[in-house]
Amino acid sequence: VNMLLYCAWVGAVLGPFDGQLFAAASGFSRDWADNVVIPLRSARTWMKHTGCTADPVPTTECMKLRDKIKSVEFGAEKMQQEVLASFVAPEDRSGDAAEAVLEDIFANLVLYADFVGFDVDDDVRGKLRVIFEAAFPGYAADAVTQSLTR
Repeated sequence: VNMLLYCAWVGAVLGPFDGQLFAAASGFSRDWADNVVIPLRSARTWMKHTGCTADPVPTTECMKLRDKIKSVEFGAEKMQQEVLASFVAPEDRSGDAAEAVLEDIFANLVLYADFVGFDVDDDVRGKLRVIFEAAFPGYAADAVTQSLTR
């Protein structure tokens, strides 16, 4: 999720990814998620569904520990976002046409989808349209449509 948000943010504040930025962001993000975020999330989820309800573990104390792990997990995701943000010097795109900004956001999302092996088909484009219209209410619907069909 952090990389999807990052792809959209970079598209909005900078434009389409260049190869070096995408490689740095996706490499860092994958390593951080695999080695920090996912293990914390796995532990937290296991504790909720199994670990804190099994004898002889004291359920109340275990759930308190689970809450601490959740806090650390969210802190790790926040740190991931901060590191990703440090890779970019945002530009003033206030003069850019809405279509151009949306196209850049979509191009970055498609690049990431390709990277992870996810097919962006018509169904996904329709869902992205709903998200784009909600996220960018100031943009005309036809700008959203154009950005998703290129």
